[in-house]
Amino acid sequence: MLRVATIAIVLWAGLFVVTATEAQTGVVEAIGPQQLVQQTTEKVLDILANRRAELEQDHNLIYSLTNQIVVPHFDFISISKYVLGKNWRRANKQQKLRFIRAFRKMMVRTYATAVLEYDNNKISYLPLRAEPDTSDVTVRTEYYMKNKPPVSINYSLHQRSNVWKVYDVSVDGVSIVSTYRTSFATEIRQSGLDALIERIEQKTMKGDATEGAS
Repeated sequence: MLRVATIAIVLWAGLFVVTATEAQTGVVEAIGPQQLVQQTTEKVLDILANRRAELEQDHNLIYSLTNQIVVPHFDFISISKYVLGKNWRRANKQQKLRFIRAFRKMMVRTYATAVLEYDNNKISYLPLRAEPDTSDVTVRTEYYMKNKPPVSINYSLHQRSNVWKVYDVSVDGVSIVSTYRTSFATEIRQSGLDALIERIEQKTMKGDATEGAS
């Protein structure tokens, strides 16, 4: 599950490379979530193919690219709410801000590790099932690894101020956000929210990118 989940994070993070490139060139084209997923995933895989050696040598480059390209297009406030569940409602403002920052940094570190795990496997995009005016969709894909059954990787996106943002990814029906939520809830019951935040902060400082999705 961990290997597939990290690969999903690579593709998840890659969804927004084209958006960032368009922003740099001043050309922005509004496209639907299905087209966004497919076009931008293909773009990030091209980057991996062309810059793998450079990225292997310099993980700080991965961190920088992720912060510039990916972070602005994730709804980390919603993700943090979903991950913490009832503990979000109990948290004060400072705890919420610390958690969002720590969790975001953890995901950047996770991407930096996972990006090098992709191995040129085939990805199929299934027909989108959504009403034309919906603001919440699931983009369904299948990921093929050699000599193994296809893995279902589904991306949950919602539209906020006419912008599509990712708020979850599921791998074979298992939500990555729900996986973190279960893991974190147990730790919060045992040690408290401040202890969880402190542990994430300390581990990301050490470059540990394996948090939660085990």
